[in-house]
Amino acid sequence: MEKAADSIQNLLKEKLACYQQLHQILKAEKKAIGAIDLGMIWETTRAKKNLAGKIETLRKNMLAACQNHFPGMRKKMNKNTDSFSLTELVYALPLHNKHKRDIRQLKRTIDKEKEIVAHFIKSNQIQVEKHLSLVDNIMDLIGNNVAQARYTGKGMVTRKRKNNCLFMAQV
Repeated sequence: MEKAADSIQNLLKEKLACYQQLHQILKAEKKAIGAIDLGMIWETTRAKKNLAGKIETLRKNMLAACQNHFPGMRKKMNKNTDSFSLTELVYALPLHNKHKRDIRQLKRTIDKEKEIVAHFIKSNQIQVEKHLSLVDNIMDLIGNNVAQARYTGKGMVTRKRKNNCLFMAQV
């Protein structure tokens, strides 16, 4: 039992480390988006993909470890697939209180880190949309998109006139 608990704890610690690394990568990505540093954005994208693959591998290893150490656990988890939730896993583990308590604590820490990562992902998506919208507007101005109404310092310009326009009307 102790060997099984140690094995699962080690996998959970690795998973936590992956989420912590992902957190740091997302912080770097946020700075890169703000600075419009495309090289860094591509680098963070590659790092995120690598970590996602590592997390998926850890997930599969955890399921395999549970099945090896606790063959009847699948019935307790009420799952017919190779997927599982960490909550179900922790609840279903037939371990002594100390081991189960340590694993639950790791699970709570992972959940907190996942929340932080989710926040950064959402924040970065919003920031990208804002920057892309700005770039799109600039490209429309440069490209002189005559289909959209624009504003000059004197007011709105008709669609067919070609004046020096400062802002486009938002539809």
